[in-house]
Amino acid sequence: MRSPHLPKVCFPIAGIPAINRAVASYLESGIRQPILVVGYAAEKVMQTVSRQYTGILYAYQPEQRGTAHAARVGMDALKTIGGQDDVLVVAGDRLIHPSVLEQLFEQYYSQQADLAFLIGPNPGEGEPAGRVLFHPDGSLLGNVEARDLHQRQILRDLREDCLRGKPLQPEGILARIREHFTDRKAAVAFGALWRALAEEARIPARNEILEWIPIEKTRFTFPRPGGEKYCLLPEEVARSQAANLSVYLVKVSRLEYALNRLDRNNAQGEEYLSDMIGIAAAEGWRVLPFYIADPTLAMSFNTPEELQGIEDVLQQQLSSAELVQKRIADWQAAFQTLQPGDPLHRQLSGIYNADSGGLQAQAAGWQRLLAQAAELWGAESQVALVRAPGRINLMGRHIDHQGGNCNLMTTDRELMGVFRRRSDDLVTLHNVDHQRYPGRRFSIGELTALFPQTDWLALVNSPQAWSLNREAAGDWAQYFRAAALRLQKAYPHMPLCGMDILLDGSIPPAAGLSSSSALVVLAAKALMTANQLQIAPERLVELCGEGEWFVGTRGGSADHAAIILGEKNRFLKVTFFDFAVEQKAQFPSELLLVVCDSGIQAKKTAGARDQFNHRVACYRLGLMLIRRAYPQYAGALQHLRDINIRRLGISLAEVYRILLSLPENANRDDLCALLEGHDLQSIFSTHAPPPDGNYPLRGVVLYGLAECERSRLFAEVFGRQDFHTIGRLMNTSHDGDRVVRYTVQGEMLPYQAPTSDRYLEGLIADLESGDPQRAERAGLEWQPGSYRCSLPEIDRMVDLALQVPGVIGAQLAGAGLGGSIMVLVQKDSAEELRQHLVKSYYQPAHIQPGIFFCTPTAGSSVLFDQPNQKIRSRIEEELS
Repeated sequence: MRSPHLPKVCFPIAGIPAINRAVASYLESGIRQPILVVGYAAEKVMQTVSRQYTGILYAYQPEQRGTAHAARVGMDALKTIGGQDDVLVVAGDRLIHPSVLEQLFEQYYSQQADLAFLIGPNPGEGEPAGRVLFHPDGSLLGNVEARDLHQRQILRDLREDCLRGKPLQPEGILARIREHFTDRKAAVAFGALWRALAEEARIPARNEILEWIPIEKTRFTFPRPGGEKYCLLPEEVARSQAANLSVYLVKVSRLEYALNRLDRNNAQGEEYLSDMIGIAAAEGWRVLPFYIADPTLAMSFNTPEELQGIEDVLQQQLSSAELVQKRIADWQAAFQTLQPGDPLHRQLSGIYNADSGGLQAQAAGWQRLLAQAAELWGAESQVALVRAPGRINLMGRHIDHQGGNCNLMTTDRELMGVFRRRSDDLVTLHNVDHQRYPGRRFSIGELTALFPQTDWLALVNSPQAWSLNREAAGDWAQYFRAAALRLQKAYPHMPLCGMDILLDGSIPPAAGLSSSSALVVLAAKALMTANQLQIAPERLVELCGEGEWFVGTRGGSADHAAIILGEKNRFLKVTFFDFAVEQKAQFPSELLLVVCDSGIQAKKTAGARDQFNHRVACYRLGLMLIRRAYPQYAGALQHLRDINIRRLGISLAEVYRILLSLPENANRDDLCALLEGHDLQSIFSTHAPPPDGNYPLRGVVLYGLAECERSRLFAEVFGRQDFHTIGRLMNTSHDGDRVVRYTVQGEMLPYQAPTSDRYLEGLIADLESGDPQRAERAGLEWQPGSYRCSLPEIDRMVDLALQVPGVIGAQLAGAGLGGSIMVLVQKDSAEELRQHLVKSYYQPAHIQPGIFFCTPTAGSSVLFDQPNQKIRSRIEEELS
């Protein structure tokens, strides 16, 4: 921290020392007795904490010999007070959001775990976090600390150079070691090699190096239950997507057991507490790795620059949790005088993928909205600003509610809101486009009183909910009611206050860009801010997804995840049940995603909603039939996505044989007979019977399984920039929704993807033929299935787009039955694509062209205009 006097944990963050912020989080989450292990500058740390807290137990560590040694000192202090079953062990520089601790405790106790620990996204090369490793079957292996990884990488490369006879370059070896180790630590990590190169300044003989670096020191070995061992190379460890956040909740007896079995055989010669993970895995403990997708919920720092980053994040969190209101006139002045370096300019730059001119255009949009707000409430009114972007699901359509992956990108089309807190519980809604969206108002208390149910699913399935939806008939205020009611039911002991809000936006409605989900998220974000609710982003995703069920659809949370968690210049690969961000992928700069509105609104009412829910019913019924037909797999099949070769340990041919057990079509009477003993009314009640009476089970289930596989592979293929395969995946996915196909001459031909017994038997024969080309064609990702939620006009646009050179792929965007298509295209072909669609689709149909190019923007946020506190000035003051 470049300070000779102030210990790291005593540096203030937003005016409060880091260690005191940490203690506050633990006390708030129910920790009864904090124990602080102190060593370096112990007196300063104790003075800092004692100014704010009493009753803290301090344990002195005279010599710092690693994290496990510190835990051992803490355990000695714990024994003096006795009677403790569970202990949370965490580094003092961690800032953990209370909601994370709440979820960690809940999962730990509900699953009766021996050990739970936090993991987060891989921080990347050069970061100090350890890597958590898993076996290919998903079971836990252990943890590798960053310096051990660097040590083994260097040793492995050096050993291989010796074996290949390459000339040694001492200067290069020393430089590489010093990238990651001080000289003192390098002497521990590299022993005789370091002494020869750095202290004796000699080039050791090859046989000496090979003696110093046995092959065991070039890989990592993990014991497994039953005595088996599993090895990983350093590059395999480096690819781990899970970072250890060094937060452990563990039974006291288990911690004592682990501490008694640790050694110091590692790159730093220290006792690693993280080695407890490997011990737990090898001994078969009940272990819960708890994934935190948002790194801002569990932060730490090692440098002034990292501390400044935490300060910036905390300022944004405070602006979301504490209602940052200011006069409309002041907001107008801030946007009018927007300059680089201003807090508001910094925030906008972090949101929008735009140059200075683009930011000025965004600022102009906010100014227009603020001008309307000034007319409505007066320029002296205190207001806050909230935004929610539209989203595109690049791959993973119709499967988020089945647990599949989605690859989500937020767009620069967004909803914007100006709102102010009320002292009562009224919510008053205003819209710039008041002709289409007339003003509305409702009472949160009166709305809640209509629904006494405490179970959310029972509430949304209740006659009262269906009746209210019929009366509302798609009214825009229903999405605000959904958000308000879900939040109030989630926090029943806190009566929510209301708000006045004025909206504007650039997301075209019913175009497949999730304008309705953006509305739910914006409403929830504004209400939680107005009521100072602390809600973790992952929890907010769940609440918004469930909230939209109130409107009548039964979709998943993919749209809400994108809108809440989206990042500038990236798309997110997410999974559900449990929700997690699995990967963040860079969007290639040479490509554009072009969204083309068909001009046909994708409504979620009446017959359209019935069709959406009918398809979801096919998934549920198909899964029930498979579980009944294959009882040996039933315990592993919680969601449709679980029917795969990795989960079940079977061949793809066997997956196709499972699909053969499903009828291609079945009516309600057939299904009641096949699923005798199951109450199907809850499924049938979500939709009217289909016109032909049939449920196309096999085609829908095949589509769902294939789409799960396509979405699983998509980000990895994108990372390789294998654009040919990306195009195949997109086009195959659309064929699963397709209802017609157009020839180059424009002739419309009916389309029905194959799902017959003969077709599946042919795939099985291809897989078992021994012919690699046939087997590749039979891959699950290349099977369209038959979901059929497109329209002829949508199929026409896709086929026209695919005629343009430079187009990589095209497919339906959104849930279907109207809306938009998305086209992935090389940048230099984008204008040709636009002209071709205008000439061949929009003009003949007499539709105003609705084509825009998308760039990934940041997820939903509340804007702030508060000066950040300067960490550097504090450090300079301390040094002086």
